[in-house]
Formats: sequence, structure tokens, C-alpha cells
Amino acid sequence: MEGKRKSHTITSKSVRESQYVSIMKRTLFLLALVSVQGKPVRPRHCGGDVKHIHLAVGLDPSREMTVSFASKWSVPGVLAPIGGVHIGLAPNKLDRFVPEQEHPIRYETTSHHMNGVMYYSPFQHHITIDNLEPNTTYYYVPVDGSRENGVEGLASKPIRAENSGVESAFLNETKEEERGRLRESRRLAPAPYDGSNKPCAESSRVRSFTTAPDSSDAPVTFAIVGDLGQFGHSEETLENMRKHRDGIDAVVLVGDVAYTDLDHRRWDTFFDFLDDFSIFDEVPLQIATGNHDIEKQENGTDIFQAYETRFRMPQVRPAQLSSFEFPGYLNMDTPPYPLPYDWGNAYYSFNYGPAKHIIVSAYSSMEPDSAQYEWLVKELKSVDRKITPWVLLSIHTPLYNTFHKHKHDAQILAAQQHLEPLIVQHHVNVVFTGHIHAYQRTKNVAMGKPDRKGPMHVTVGAGGRQCNAEYENESQEEWIEHRDSSFFGYGRFSIFNSTHAKWRWIPLSPSGKAKYCVFLARSCFFVLHANIPVAYHREASL
Repeated sequence: MEGKRKSHTITSKSVRESQYVSIMKRTLFLLALVSVQGKPVRPRHCGGDVKHIHLAVGLDPSREMTVSFASKWSVPGVLAPIGGVHIGLAPNKLDRFVPEQEHPIRYETTSHHMNGVMYYSPFQHHITIDNLEPNTTYYYVPVDGSRENGVEGLASKPIRAENSGVESAFLNETKEEERGRLRESRRLAPAPYDGSNKPCAESSRVRSFTTAPDSSDAPVTFAIVGDLGQFGHSEETLENMRKHRDGIDAVVLVGDVAYTDLDHRRWDTFFDFLDDFSIFDEVPLQIATGNHDIEKQENGTDIFQAYETRFRMPQVRPAQLSSFEFPGYLNMDTPPYPLPYDWGNAYYSFNYGPAKHIIVSAYSSMEPDSAQYEWLVKELKSVDRKITPWVLLSIHTPLYNTFHKHKHDAQILAAQQHLEPLIVQHHVNVVFTGHIHAYQRTKNVAMGKPDRKGPMHVTVGAGGRQCNAEYENESQEEWIEHRDSSFFGYGRFSIFNSTHAKWRWIPLSPSGKAKYCVFLARSCFFVLHANIPVAYHREASL
């Protein structure tokens, strides 16, 4: 009997492996047949290894960090791997193991890009490491393994997940067949990132991160970028961040993350892109919702699927997402307001040294009786300027806009009507935005007029997707300090102590509108008086 049971177990396992191979071959073959603008979408297949590693701060960034990563594709019949993180104070002494606190999450969807073929996301693992020390560097290795074997196998040592080779082998088999079958999708979009010819990120490599300081006088620097995507200029932005990595404590991406054009395989190529170019496996990435992150399929009712599944921000509550009943195709450039989306990654806050970051969703309701509005009022009232003298608010849509496009977006009008009075009343220091594919910086402004009691508004929507916005007027408005749509780039906000900070715009490469190639970085120096920021401007060369 014992021998028969053992034989039966082996047979069952072999059947499951055979089924997995069959499913993966069929699925990957079908996914490979569809192209975007004549170019195939080729997510990298790593045989179930840990990939797409990125960080986000926890509820207390000085003591918590969330490690997120992807593993196997969640096709039907595949059991989710179990995950964990080995961590320690030295790269050769990872003496603490943190197992997953929740089951890996996934989603499935379809779109016109895939000819009715169902898309199954990789399993997404989000593991929060707590009981850390402030301003301390830790070393870590995320791991995954067979759920049937339990967490004990993972805890024994930081080993690379076993690679069956099924996915990568089959991808190579189909390359010749792809060439004859690729066709354009119905909607044109910039070609996605193709890293399929590059090796998978080394999952067993020891990485590191540093926790936030817990002092209101600790110097910190945040990189601020918007409308990133996975394009050539996006690569320049991330390459510059990586080249000048020292000093960046966290990155805030103010919406429009991946630009998938409703093709969720492009989320996979986006994270392949991050694996190859970003610093987000060592520096936390905090995100805000953008209009291109909504991703309602033409015949579907789900919204923000990838945005909620693939990231884990310091959530106040789990996401509340309702079906969005909207017939047919939803124009992502002008989505309706509001959408049925609250909590989760939509809006949240975190303290990082002397700064309180408040992330707001332009696509959730901002009305005075809404969950987001009431939450924001409580957040602003709870600020203790002795602990966090700097208050920074990020929202995708700009409240001030010198450019022609998006002048009358419903989200912008709602933010102006409902949020700006709160922002001014509670002396928010800086408002960071994206959405407009350009750069602009206002003076201290309140209710449409220069006012030292109001914040400075900075739009950084030239992170990679485009940089070509047209001005509304030839002469700039009285509240504008600087505007430009001729250079891609991103910015850095450096806080030196409780009273002094500096904003610096970093132009990287000219867009098609550029008439010159020599450009000075625009810097802005702050002095904080009685919790009211006063900005001093000057030019500083790169």
C-alpha cells in the first residue's frame, strides 16, 4: 500500500508538471502572436524565479519596508509559490527570515490586443518587514518556493528558486513562428520595452535598503517624476537616477506609471524595464494614481487592476473598488469623475524624516462628503510641525496649468474647488503633479494669485512618455515662475533641516520642441518661516 501511495504521488506530480508545461506552452504561444505597432510584446520569462523586485515604505518608514516581487504566471492549474525575505545587517549575515503575511495576489483580464486570449498576471508577492531600526542599512534576498513544501524550506537558506526552464525554452521555440504571424493591434501605441534578449535579473543577488530617519532635522532627498512609461526617454530618466543614486532616499512617481494602452503584458515589460534600469529594488518607490493607470477594458468593468495588484503602498485600509459600468471604450485622456475607487493604493500618507508625504487620488471622489476628503482633512489636522515641518502633497492632475491641454478636466476643477482651500489653510509646502507632458513651477500661490501663504506647485510630467505641451498663452501667467516643454527630466526635493530645503529640476534630453541644447537646471531654495514656505529662486548649472 505504501509503495502504491508513493507511486500515485509521483504520478500526480508528474501530471501536474505536464499540465503546467502544456498550459504554459499554449498560453505563451498565444500571447506572443499579438504585436503593438508592428512590434511583438515580449515579456521576459524567468521560469518562476523571483523577478520585478521593488520596494515601498511601510506605515512607519523608519521601521517598516515592503518588498514586492513577481513569480510564476498565474495560469489556471498553477499553484502560487510561497514567498519570504531573508534579511540582515550584513550581506553575508542574513540571519532573519520574514515569511509572507498574505497569499500572493493575481488578476486576469482580456483585451482587444490579445484577440480574446485571456491574460493571467504573474503572482504578486508583498512582504512587509517590520521591527527595523531607523536610518539603518539592511541587506536582503527575496525567495520563493513550492507551497506544497511549506515555508520551512525557504527559511533554511537564501537560495534561488528552482528554474524549470519551461517558459524560456518555449519562448525560444516560437520565435521563428512569431515572425510569420505577428499583426498590428487595432490601436497604435509606442512600442513597448523589449528586454527578452537580456538575462533575467539575478534573483539571489543580495540587495540593500536604508530605513527612514526618525528625526525632524535629518537631511533627506526625494526624486519626483511623472508620466514615466517604458520608452527611450524613460530609460534616460532612470539611468540618470541610477548614476546619481547617492542621496536619493525615496522616489515619488506622480501617476501614469507604465502606459500599457490596455495591454497588460506591457505591465510585465514595464517591470522588466525596471529590473534593467531602475533603483527601485534599493530605494522605495511611492506612486500616485494617473488616468492611464485606470485601464478599463472595452467590454469589462474592472478598473485599476494592475495598479492595485502589482504595488503595495502603506495602506490605511484595503482597496474598495466597485465595478465601473461604462459602455464600450473609455477614453483615458478624459475619464469621468469620480470613479468608484477608495483606500488601497489610491490615497495614503507617510512620514519620512522631516517630511509628511500625502498622496491623493485625482480619480477618486474629492467631494466634501467623500471618504478621501474626510481622510485628507484628518491627515492635515493631525500634522505636528515639530515632527514633520514639511508637508508635501502629490496628485496626478495639476491645480495650476499654464499649458493648453487638460485645462478643463473634471478632476482638476474638483481639486481646485475642494482641495485647494484645505491645502492653503493647512500650509502645505509643495504640491507635486504630473499629467501635463512638460515642466512648470509656480510661485507661492493661493486661489489663483501669487500669495506667500500658499504652496509652490510643481508639474513634472516630462518623465519619459512625451514632452510637447503647448502653452495656453504666449505670455506666462503672473503665478508662473518657470515653464518649459522642450526637455524631458525629473526633479529632486532636498530637505536640509526643519527650515531649509531646495527644489532642483534636472533636464535630461531635448524633446522635438527644443530649439537649443544648452539648458540650466532650475533650482529653488526655500526658507520656512512660521510654517509658511518662502521660496528664493536662482539659476544653477548642471
